[in-house]
Amino acid sequence: MEAIYQRPRDYDLEHEGDDEDIRFYLTLLDRWRPRRVMELASGSGRVTIPLARAAAPGVEIVGLEREGAMLEEARRKRTGLDAQDREQLSFVAGDMRDWHAPEPFDLIVAPCSSLSHLLTLDDQIAAWRCAGANLAPGGRFVVDLTMPNLTAYADSMQSPPRTLVELDVDTRDPLDGTRLLRYKTTRYVPHEQRAQIRFLYDKFAVTHDVDRYISDFDCHVYYPREVELLFRLTGFAVDTWMGDYAMRRLRGTSRQMISVGVWAG
Repeated sequence: MEAIYQRPRDYDLEHEGDDEDIRFYLTLLDRWRPRRVMELASGSGRVTIPLARAAAPGVEIVGLEREGAMLEEARRKRTGLDAQDREQLSFVAGDMRDWHAPEPFDLIVAPCSSLSHLLTLDDQIAAWRCAGANLAPGGRFVVDLTMPNLTAYADSMQSPPRTLVELDVDTRDPLDGTRLLRYKTTRYVPHEQRAQIRFLYDKFAVTHDVDRYISDFDCHVYYPREVELLFRLTGFAVDTWMGDYAMRRLRGTSRQMISVGVWAG
């Protein structure tokens, strides 16, 4: 488990102000009017909770999360919602590769490149098939993934390899002024189609104490045709491809690809 997932408050701080993708998912609720919605790898509820707040009465929002600290934080936040939002929102423990719901969903979303945690083809196929098995016929699976950063990967394949340090997050807690800096290094392993990312965190409290730690993140690098093949292989029809424009402007230099599969089962 990456260190940042053991620190849900820091995870929320590094995403302070990230709401472009949330607005995008809210438009999907308005467009498709699903009655049951699942978020895979829902973490501390950054996306799931706004969906619950915006959902029409009677719409059920469920977050699936396997990491204990993140799940506990999401459930803590849920207690602070009003009665109707609490009734429509739940968080369950589970793995995106093998979970099963008692009732099918109309919409399953996987924001923030959460499917990049699946490093093997077997795990990827299992997750796509699991999503399909938990969707109603005609239900949609929305996959949000970061496009490959070919410039960074080229640097890492130089001889000798070069690994640049990038400052990609500089944010403050609006309540107590705590400042969080996140640095990032990337090394690409081409024969495994994997990016070895190291996040280095410096957290400065108002007392000027510094908390420094590293969170290692190995992620699978997806390419568009590969994503389409995963959908086709697992029983979906690809309905829509979208990019950054769907979320307006995303922070930083990363570019997103968003694909929507319709379950044919």
